[in-house]
Amino acid sequence: MSAETLKQHEEQQEKHIADHEREEKHAEKEHEYREDHGIHDYIGHEIAHEERAERRQQDETDAALAETADTILRGE
Repeated sequence: MSAETLKQHEEQQEKHIADHEREEKHAEKEHEYREDHGIHDYIGHEIAHEERAERRQQDETDAALAETADTILRGE
């Protein structure tokens, strides 16, 4: 190999390594973003689930109070 060919080969190799390192860094950032985003989705889902459960409990309480009030008003 001539000195110029060897130099070109080394430059290509360095470029390839730099590209690979950038790709790894990008993949790591994307993975972190997905983990964070996933946690936010999970927390949001849990909050929504809890809010629905609270509304359901409140609806049941309201229905029981209405039934009790009806029973009292009818004199039973």
